[in-house]
Amino acid sequence: MSTADEEETYEEEEETRPLNAEEVTLIATEFLKRLGHKWRLKPIKASLQEEKYVVEVGLKKQTATVEIDAKNEEILQYEITALTKESTPFFPLTRKNILLIGGIVVISVFASSLLGVQSFIGSIF
Repeated sequence: MSTADEEETYEEEEETRPLNAEEVTLIATEFLKRLGHKWRLKPIKASLQEEKYVVEVGLKKQTATVEIDAKNEEILQYEITALTKESTPFFPLTRKNILLIGGIVVISVFASSLLGVQSFIGSIF
């Protein structure tokens, strides 16, 4: 008889166990997959606010915010917003661009030495 009582209390404890961030994130990503966003789901943040979890998931060029009820795992609402792209300078100095400029300089110095053209840099030093 005592084992039946223990099983009942165990089942009751399991039902009232609160959700954790991993479970809520899984619920949100599965929901977004059902909506058609199957690729590039990147969980960003999961937080508990009062009686609901708020999960932010990065999509391809958007961000989804899903609110989930902490007690019954029900999705309360969701919002998908487009990411605003910051304006970039006309010619940003990235690592790739710096390597490209350096490569052009090296190739031009090498080509000028093969052609017998006196280098301006060599005359300075």
